[in-house]
Amino acid sequence: MAVLSSTHPGTREERSLREDGAYPRWAKILHMGLVLAVTFELYNSLAALWFANFQWFPLHVATGIFLTFWLVLCWAFYLGTLWGRALLWSWFFPAHLPAIIRDLRALFLGRLPAAGPVPGLSSLWQGVFFLGVSFVTFTGFAAWLVLEGYISWPGATHLGLHAMRLGTPLLAFLWFGHGFMAFFHALRRQPLWGIFAFWRGA
Repeated sequence: MAVLSSTHPGTREERSLREDGAYPRWAKILHMGLVLAVTFELYNSLAALWFANFQWFPLHVATGIFLTFWLVLCWAFYLGTLWGRALLWSWFFPAHLPAIIRDLRALFLGRLPAAGPVPGLSSLWQGVFFLGVSFVTFTGFAAWLVLEGYISWPGATHLGLHAMRLGTPLLAFLWFGHGFMAFFHALRRQPLWGIFAFWRGA
């Protein structure tokens, strides 16, 4: 796995990620699938938790199964490509703590943190959100397999249901925070909406 440092220029893909945040087409397609599936799942989970509305529950289960396999695909591409590993590096590398602190200080002074896949508060937010979505989805899928009788895993149902109950409000907070920050960056005419243009890209 390629590991970047502040003194290592990295590959062409890694330099592209750091310098202009360019997203390849496969990353845009994966992102679009995540946006649609996660948004739908969060809406249904909040409706069930807060309003006891289970109208769309069968579709919620079907979308959850789709999201499980989509997340496996995302992890495979992120870990299996240079660009994806560089993205994970921008999210999780511990040496990025000074960049995160710098962005927090700037935010309290009324300045937005940098947009895109660069080390800092925005990348940490996206990384935590992606990990949270993965954990809740995978445990929920395991609980569904147990309830349907496909596997025997004592405690999986309990873990999955509690992960969904506790994780849904947190993920909703992260989702809205990410959306609002994207909105403010768009007001500043920063070209971050290109992530949705999956018909363009390398």
